[in-house]
Amino acid sequence: MRSWKSLITAPLGIIRNRIFFFIFLNGFLLALLVYFFTEDNYEQQIFNALATQVKQSTASENTDSILINSLKLTYNLEKFRLSVFGNKEINALKSNIIRPVTFDLMTGSGACGSYSFVLSRLLDELGFETRFAQMKVGDAFGGHIIIEAKTDKGWVALDASYNLCFKKKNGELASFRDVQNDWAYFSNQVPADYDPSYSYSDVRYTNWEKIPVLMPMIKGGLNVVKGKEAADEFSMRSLFVKKFSVLFRVTIIIYILATMLFIRLYIRQSNEIKNFNLSLLFARKSMHAISASKVA
Repeated sequence: MRSWKSLITAPLGIIRNRIFFFIFLNGFLLALLVYFFTEDNYEQQIFNALATQVKQSTASENTDSILINSLKLTYNLEKFRLSVFGNKEINALKSNIIRPVTFDLMTGSGACGSYSFVLSRLLDELGFETRFAQMKVGDAFGGHIIIEAKTDKGWVALDASYNLCFKKKNGELASFRDVQNDWAYFSNQVPADYDPSYSYSDVRYTNWEKIPVLMPMIKGGLNVVKGKEAADEFSMRSLFVKKFSVLFRVTIIIYILATMLFIRLYIRQSNEIKNFNLSLLFARKSMHAISASKVA
């Protein structure tokens, strides 16, 4: 038979365990917030330095010149690093799960994907809107990835893997659709080591079949909100160029919700403890009354 002491301490222990769990959870989330903020700030400082280099190397503030110099800087940085890290396997929690852009910048091990992420992050620092163009190679999309940057005159195609951008007959930078519609003309501008299978036959900006049910549902919602054409050209990857910033924002939302839940739980548990102590007090009085009546 359980003692009175165990009957009293067991409910109180459950209540304390719940409170201690939420204290631990809030502390863990707070630590994550500090980590994500620190990493985001570190990444921003690096790409801010790269953006400053682009600006200093550009004689004028001409948009095309800034894009070309950003493309050239990305190519030079990644080509060297890929030659060092390309055949090396790096297995780490940070690189395998989060894979920040600084990892792509350092190693270039993701080939065209790494080149594109670095260029996109650099252009974002320079104030350009970008999107990831997943080129169709053969019968499959995603065989090669390039970046498109938005300018006042429209989207511009930039292939950081080859330090390649295309120029139209009037000297302006060309879009993916420009190149697609006249590949015979633009193919003369590719470098000697260019893969001929990257022929700009077609492109997509998001793989809406990657996660069954969920991704098609999101696409359907975008079709309604933005229109089908705008939804088709929406680049999901562009949202995750600043991964630590995204993780920080998501974590702070969870932290606020967890804190609100903790406060609510603490108030409720305090009332439960108060009521529990009152019930014990009345129970003890009843026991004393019963004992007194037996003695009488």
